[in-house]
Amino acid sequence: MASAESTTAPHDVEASGLPDFEPLDLEWENITFTIRGRVILDRVSGKVSAGEMLAGKSSILDVISRRTVAQQGLVTVNGDPTADMSKLAFYVEQDDALLGVLTVEETIRFAARLSLDPSTPVSEIHHRVEDTIAGLGLTSVRNNRIGNVVQRGISGGQKRRVTIGTGLVTKPRILLLDEPTSGLDSRTSREVLVAIRDIARKQGMVVIASIHQPNWETFAVFDKLLLLARGQTMFFGPIDQLDVYLDEGLQHPVPQHANPTDHAVDLVNTDFILDPEERSNRVSGYAEAWKAYQASKKTETDTSVTEVKEAIDEKRSSRVRSSMLSSMTMSRDARHDIATRVGRGMRMDISRTTILMQRNMLNYNRNLLAYGVRFSMYLSMGVFCGTIWVNLAQTSAKVNDRLAVLYYSIAFLGFMSVAGVPAFLEERQVFVRERMNGLYGPGPYVLANTFVSLPYLFACVVVYAVLTYWSIGLHPGATRFFTYTATIFISVLAAESQCFVVSALIPIFVAALAITSFINGLWMCVSGFFLRTVDMPRFWYYWAHWIDFQSYGFYLLILNDLRDLTFPCQTQADGSCFCDYPSSLIAQGQCANDGEDILRYFGASGINFDLYVVILLLITLVYRVAFYLILVFKKR
Repeated sequence: MASAESTTAPHDVEASGLPDFEPLDLEWENITFTIRGRVILDRVSGKVSAGEMLAGKSSILDVISRRTVAQQGLVTVNGDPTADMSKLAFYVEQDDALLGVLTVEETIRFAARLSLDPSTPVSEIHHRVEDTIAGLGLTSVRNNRIGNVVQRGISGGQKRRVTIGTGLVTKPRILLLDEPTSGLDSRTSREVLVAIRDIARKQGMVVIASIHQPNWETFAVFDKLLLLARGQTMFFGPIDQLDVYLDEGLQHPVPQHANPTDHAVDLVNTDFILDPEERSNRVSGYAEAWKAYQASKKTETDTSVTEVKEAIDEKRSSRVRSSMLSSMTMSRDARHDIATRVGRGMRMDISRTTILMQRNMLNYNRNLLAYGVRFSMYLSMGVFCGTIWVNLAQTSAKVNDRLAVLYYSIAFLGFMSVAGVPAFLEERQVFVRERMNGLYGPGPYVLANTFVSLPYLFACVVVYAVLTYWSIGLHPGATRFFTYTATIFISVLAAESQCFVVSALIPIFVAALAITSFINGLWMCVSGFFLRTVDMPRFWYYWAHWIDFQSYGFYLLILNDLRDLTFPCQTQADGSCFCDYPSSLIAQGQCANDGEDILRYFGASGINFDLYVVILLLITLVYRVAFYLILVFKKR
């Protein structure tokens, strides 16, 4: 989105009094939308111009934003049916998808930064944020955190205003609000809507909101009303004409001291009419009455802005002519323009990735559900393993214990990646909202998520490795320790990537947790530790074993630890030698197991260490690419 100076400048009052923003007319015609045979919208038409606010229904918001596709009809912006709504419109949904550990100001500031060109001055961002916070009455809680299941934050009504603020601060041309007054008292509702109305008129913004039964003072803030019953239009026009229509058109005047909207809703409400025929007749009667009323009046409903619109049309014609002349000149430099747009797109993606990385770091530093819980678990398990498998003797009888703790390091630490599911699902909700509003795409999100998570995962692994390696008594040497740490880290990264794939595909906490646990259980069975690969059924060996990240992690750990070590065996009373694994050294007169003997027993003797590292990295990369593709194709 361009800077505010170029697209959403304040009114420039000329002799005509015309504001100097680009004119915008949003129009929908004969929209028909059904779901499983149920009619949601039935040949609905309407029009809203810059600076106007319309009260309607959620179904209209979904069709206008193109989040749902109507079976019939057309939505146009200034007559263009192909207008990119992801760039023009911002949809504020009813659910408050916010990062709970960020403050109110941080939340709105990040939304502003993500929507703007990287070259936007800091002062402009600051001005937008301050205006939004003040306009929505959030000044007193600007430094309070939003709140989550771990930490209490601001109230539900304040969260609603913050969510609206994330849309307002981007200064879209079209603002779509689904239940903006949900959770707000009547006074606050009116003040919030007045603030939105003032911004809409100043910026030439079209505002459409779904709103249910507010008081008349709140409802009067809107310019227009679209009233539907069973998908058909009952009324569309200026708010102040509703009581006139109820009196003259429907012959149902508004009772004294009654809210006209409540009265209208009561009239068109057919939910409690049991007879289908009677219900259909009433809806059809009201729809026909509206059509007849329109035909009898034959007047322009937008009388309050007719003169302004004529001036706007004149300006639009002038700009169109200028645009046509410019396009003729620009055609000579088409290649240069394409390269410029591509370069600008890359700069935007880099900028957004950087901003998302900054936000993720704040989130992960403060959110215990992200890596705090896992760090505590890894630290605790490091203490447990280091004190349970303490000082393992370097003998053949202790090799099995040695293998057990090595496999446990891969399996358990990888399994505990599920601890990050709640934090990811919260983050994903924010991503879906911001992605649907065109702030950024899956690419910047996945890159930011990957880059920022690496140091946190590494810290978790390092604390475990430091606590276990020397206390257990694994292969001495700094190089072996660093290899041990790196192997666990790559394995845990693969496990987390797998967890993200499942959570992105099935964004339900219990389901994601259960499926990820099931998959990890399968990997344990085919890893080659509990059952050697030579004894494994070929069906499982030829596919599951070779795509199991735990297999590669386990083999890399035992290669790193057992090679170049000798494990003395037990000399029995009769002088014979007993080794726990087949020994190649007994024939040479040495009662011991060579590390290669044990590796050979597990089918790991001829393994290329570097190749297994590459394969483990490729598995991680495949998971990350799958994560990206799921986010690309699964938009909600």
